[in-house]
Amino acid sequence: MAANPTPTNDSVLLARCHDLIKGCEALEEEIGIKQNTAAAMQAAWDAANAALMEVGRVKTERGQRRKELRNRDREGEVVIGRCRLRLTALFGTGFNTQWGAAGFPDRSTMVPEVFAKRMSLLSSLTRYFELKPEHESTDMGATAVICGATFEALSDARSAVNFNKSALRTAVLAKNKALKKLRHKMRGLIWELGILLTASDPRWLRFHLQMPARLSLPPPVEQVTLEATGQGKVFVQWPPAPHATRYRVQMQRMGAAEFTAAATVHEPEAWLQDLPPGEFIEVRIIAANKAGEAAPSPASVVVVR
Repeated sequence: MAANPTPTNDSVLLARCHDLIKGCEALEEEIGIKQNTAAAMQAAWDAANAALMEVGRVKTERGQRRKELRNRDREGEVVIGRCRLRLTALFGTGFNTQWGAAGFPDRSTMVPEVFAKRMSLLSSLTRYFELKPEHESTDMGATAVICGATFEALSDARSAVNFNKSALRTAVLAKNKALKKLRHKMRGLIWELGILLTASDPRWLRFHLQMPARLSLPPPVEQVTLEATGQGKVFVQWPPAPHATRYRVQMQRMGAAEFTAAATVHEPEAWLQDLPPGEFIEVRIIAANKAGEAAPSPASVVVVR
């Protein structure tokens, strides 16, 4: 229904559906809602919210797993460096067949710069010191046990990162499925209300929906938040305006006489890019729908970084 579009932003969708649930709880018996009841809407909302939270949890875990992998990798570099010092005392500084037998790649005696080669070298050093225990040095931290333990810790950390990647893909698919179902329930309820209510029935407003017979202008956006994120980019955000179906983002550069169009978006956020660092810009938002445009919001100022 054109007067009540389905939000595409996930958080806005949850908020709108929460309003619909409250409307159902108050009016579903009075109106005669049978299919998209408060209980059915709540179940879909709960599933979508849980799926979104699970994605957030897995993303947080991803950061922890990546940090752990970086820490284990740094420890691996230290161990390889100690083994290198030990073998330098035995083989000299130049690459030769003995360095190759120890597993150092690319005819180099340096700690490899590539992660996969560092892992492979730790494994090779473990086998080498097992075969050549006389070349080990406990004092220097160059032993088969140390190399093996470091390799296992690094391998486990890498496996945890890969497992998290798989878990995140699964969580995102589940989230998309749950949000799709929630949008379907929302559209279903609005369709059902369209059958049960006249286009001018004021009870539409109890669901925080527009009456199809009367599309009101949205109120002006009250405030605009600007965040300069670097590289000439500014993130713009504002609270949603009731009944707005689109927003015009306008920008005024330092020294300019007027605001100019920067973007038109359907959600209460936007990115401004390719701006000169160090420049002051003002940004304002105009909420709009098919009935027309609201007055511009107060302008906010930021220095581009």
